Amino acid sequence: MLQLATYHGTVEELAAFINGIWADCYAGKMTYPCWTPEYFTWQLRLDSAASHDNLVAAYDGDRLVGVLLGTRHMLRSPAGVHPGSQWSWLSVDAEYEGRGIAKMLHQERMRREQAAGSRLIVSYRFVGSSHSKAERPEAGVRDRKFNRNMGFWIRVLDPARFSNWHLSKVEGFLARLSSPLAKIPTAQPTGISVRAFADSDLDACLELVRGTYPASALSIEWNGESLRHQLFGHPISQTLVLEENHAVTGFVNFHVLPFQARTRECVALMDMIVRGNSSSKGYLCLMNAALGRMKEQGAVLALKLRCADTSASLMFRNHFVPPLPELVLVLQSVDASIEIPARAPVQVLWR
Repeated sequence: MLQLATYHGTVEELAAFINGIWADCYAGKMTYPCWTPEYFTWQLRLDSAASHDNLVAAYDGDRLVGVLLGTRHMLRSPAGVHPGSQWSWLSVDAEYEGRGIAKMLHQERMRREQAAGSRLIVSYRFVGSSHSKAERPEAGVRDRKFNRNMGFWIRVLDPARFSNWHLSKVEGFLARLSSPLAKIPTAQPTGISVRAFADSDLDACLELVRGTYPASALSIEWNGESLRHQLFGHPISQTLVLEENHAVTGFVNFHVLPFQARTRECVALMDMIVRGNSSSKGYLCLMNAALGRMKEQGAVLALKLRCADTSASLMFRNHFVPPLPELVLVLQSVDASIEIPARAPVQVLWR
C-alpha cells in the first residue's frame, strides 16, 4: 500500500535511489548530474532535524518508490520578505510510474508548505532535451507558474576532455577549436589578492550581497546564518573572496559535481558571483582564480545560471558563452498569488 512520509533512510541511500532512477531514464540520451551524499548533506541541511520536513517520500511498505526534496529560504518578492522554498529531485521508481505518485508528492509538499507559512515555491523544468521527463507548459495554454525560459553561462575549462565527454560530437569538435580561449590567466596585479573565504569575511560578504540584489524582482533574502551556510557550510561549497586595498570587494561561490554524458566528468556550478564594488581588473582576477581552482579539481566545464544577476560584458571577457535556454523557471504561489514580472532580474539558485 502506497503511503507518504518524511524520508527516513540514509543520505547514501537517498543519493543511490535518485541516481539510479536518473541513470535508467537518461543514460546515453542526455547529460545529467550525479548527486553525491556530500551535496545532499550540505544542500538539504541533513544535520538539522527541522529540515527533514522538506524530504517528502512515497513508500510501498518498506520500499522507497518516490521522493520530492526541498530547501527553505526567506525570499524577497513584490509581496515583501516572506518564507519560501526551492524544490527539486522529483524521482519515481519506473515500476510505479502511472500510479499518480508525482501528484501525491506535490500535494503533500503543498500541505507542508502551507503549514510552514511558506508563500512561494521555486523550481525548474529542464526542457533542453526531448528525453527529459520534466513537466512542460502546454502549447497555447498560458499558465502563470511557468515564469520564464532560462539558460546558463557556460565556460569550457578542458576542451579535450569536454570533447570526449559531451554527447554532441559537433559541440565537442567546436570545443577543441576553442582551446586558445580556454587558457586561464593566473597573474594577480599588485594590490589585488584572491583567497579562500574565512569566517571573518562573513559580514563584508553579507554587505556586498545586500548591495547587489535589491533591484531583483525575486531574490533570496540572505542573512548571516544562511549566507554562511551557503559559502562555508560544507567542504563541497567553496568560496573565493577578492581583497583590494585590504577590503573584501567581491566573491565567487561554487561547488563541483560529477555529470554523466558519454563519460562521467566533473562540472563546476557557480551559485553566486558577487562583484560588489570591485574594480574591473580585480573582478577578472577573481573569476580567473575561481576558474583555475575548478580546473585543478578536474572540472571540464563551468556553469552559471543566466538570470541577469551578472554583467554580460564581463562574462564574455572571461570567455563564457550563453547557449539557448534549456530551463523553465517555475514559480508556484502557496496561498495568495504573487506576480513576478517575467522580464525582471531575479537572484535564485539552480537546483
